[in-house]
Amino acid sequence: MRTYPECIPCILQASLNAGRLAGADEEQLWQALTAAAAEAARWPRERPPIALGAAVAARVREKLGTGDPFHRAKREGNAKLLQLYPALRARVRSAPDPLDAALHLAAAANALDLGVYGEIDFVSMLERAWASPRGRWDLPRFREHLAKARTVLYLADNAGEIVADRILIEELLAQGKAVTLAVRGGPILNDVTLEDLADVGLPKEVEVITTGSDLPGVFLPLCAPEFRARFARAELVVSKGMGNFEGLAREPGPIFFVFQAKCGPVAWEAGVGLRELVLLGPGAAGLPKDARHGS
Repeated sequence: MRTYPECIPCILQASLNAGRLAGADEEQLWQALTAAAAEAARWPRERPPIALGAAVAARVREKLGTGDPFHRAKREGNAKLLQLYPALRARVRSAPDPLDAALHLAAAANALDLGVYGEIDFVSMLERAWASPRGRWDLPRFREHLAKARTVLYLADNAGEIVADRILIEELLAQGKAVTLAVRGGPILNDVTLEDLADVGLPKEVEVITTGSDLPGVFLPLCAPEFRARFARAELVVSKGMGNFEGLAREPGPIFFVFQAKCGPVAWEAGVGLRELVLLGPGAAGLPKDARHGS
């Protein structure tokens, strides 16, 4: 996915959110945001917005001198969703179709994104997202691919949201699949890293790896060679979140994207409406270019 003009203010807003979470004062924020804006001004639009997000985040960290400004927010997000975990798991398991319900929950939980929203009431936002309409929902194709796959590569996205991912992963394990979870190689926004998994309670059967990259999404040219090799031989990829969609939308292979379309450019690319939930299978290119801005 290329970078749209709409991506630039979104990325700058995420940078401002990071600075405020880090406790930066106005002068520090001014220095960080002007450096971020300069980075965006020279960005080649053909590259994906997640790569711009990583470049801007590096400039912001350089100016603020901070490590991971989202560290505390990520821990709080995980804790709040873990409180809901028993009820959410029961809701999925009592559904007429637990796999479909687990996919729906995972897509709805993608709304819990501190990179997009400065503050989140995790409980009420998840309930609102659960009630969001489905846009593209390729469940029959997902079942077909899942039936043939012995292994699943699961690409994680945000903290908090990872607890809903745990429920979907547990459903995949119950169907006899071996699951490998891939997280970010370094801190970026509120995306999940190895450190953030410590208190999530993932089943011990799940193998955990990193992408080897601190981009807020998987963009294969900038991932570690070891991850690229794992990706290339994956039998089924579950790709969570908009950032992963931005980086992988044009990649071939058995990839299913699961997310909520929280911004216009991603909704246009996926061919769905804003805020709709998405389960998008391989080979789907979304709306033709001249139709995207009509939604």
